[in-house]
Amino acid sequence: MSLTRTILREKLTPGGSTDDPEEAVLDALDGSIESGEEIKYQLPGKGTIVREQDGQTRERTVAGDATALAVVTDRKLVFVLAGPDQSSRIDLSYTELKSVDADDGLLRSTLTVEVWGAGEYRFAIADASDLGAAVQYLQQSSECWDRVIAVLEDAADRTAEMGERIEAGDLEAAREKREAATAKIDRSREYLARFDIEPPTALETKIAAAERERDRTEIRTRIARAETLITEGTHYTDAREYTRAYRSFWYARDHLETAASIARSGDVTEPAEIDAKLETLETRLSHLEVRPRALARQACERAEGTDKLAVEVEAWQEAFEHYRDALTAGWGTDLEFSGDVETLRSRIETVVGTLIERRADLAADLEAEGDDCRERDPATARRRYDEALEQLEAALQLAREFRSGDPDALATDRERIGAKRYNVDG
Repeated sequence: MSLTRTILREKLTPGGSTDDPEEAVLDALDGSIESGEEIKYQLPGKGTIVREQDGQTRERTVAGDATALAVVTDRKLVFVLAGPDQSSRIDLSYTELKSVDADDGLLRSTLTVEVWGAGEYRFAIADASDLGAAVQYLQQSSECWDRVIAVLEDAADRTAEMGERIEAGDLEAAREKREAATAKIDRSREYLARFDIEPPTALETKIAAAERERDRTEIRTRIARAETLITEGTHYTDAREYTRAYRSFWYARDHLETAASIARSGDVTEPAEIDAKLETLETRLSHLEVRPRALARQACERAEGTDKLAVEVEAWQEAFEHYRDALTAGWGTDLEFSGDVETLRSRIETVVGTLIERRADLAADLEAEGDDCRERDPATARRRYDEALEQLEAALQLAREFRSGDPDALATDRERIGAKRYNVDG
């Protein structure tokens, strides 16, 4: 933000001096000097600015009795030609300066500034009392700004790469990028302290901003990554991939807690959405812990409430799978499903025994249906026998795995129905 005219006038008035800057100079500098910018030197000139570029020399002047002034601030060099009816101004940031030199002779003193890609400016000095100090300040400031801005640009690149790696889920690479960004920011502070000038406030502000942007980027991308993981965890929960769901939720919580920690330890306001997302996450985890048992109970109720044997078998199978999930899912994680382990094991044994029994009953019904239509509809009979065999295979697998039921009887039934299936005519 540029200065008000009153403040600009005060900045251009040397301490203790009663000399008031000319109105034309104030007009020419309007919008150039910013709030917080400190004027270090004012070098009165002789009315012209010479620019040499690509072998051509041009002299800049203004009509009338003009005041020439070179203003050195902690951010830039400003050449001013201010006349009663016309003014001209050249603003050169320190990163634009390639070299600064002075020819301080008995009869003539000149400030020479070479600009990257824009030639050279020569400014004739009317009062050279501060020229040497100003040139030294310009040289130190130019190099300081070049070095600090260069490493801060590198820090910005590493910060952006860190964000990309977080969003991709590559946390090790993200950590390395953050460390690289931090190293660049630390280097900028070293450069700031290396030069024999008072550290420019503008550079200190840029360094602080680079730190905030590093933290903001990590906070923002960690929140975004957490959102992705919460969505994935919800899908895994619905698909009964509970271990993967838990890991997704766990990593999401870690991202959110890390984001909150960064905000609290740095110069960044903690986003209010973090707490809301953590609450959502805790709800998801609580739901995950009780879901298998709740689904198992629902399946048992459905099995006990139907008079259709096929539906009952399907429901007992679902109940078995849900109880098994409650007992076995989450190995290698801190996930603990609701319910006592011994109670779950006992419940699984009961459900397995019932499931084996009802599969055998369904196989018997299917066998009877096959027998009934064997003569008039061999194709349907074969399908019924195949379905009966599927039930017996599933029952036999459970019987052997859990040492439940009568595996020998199931195997005998399977052989008998298999023979019928083989001997169906047509």
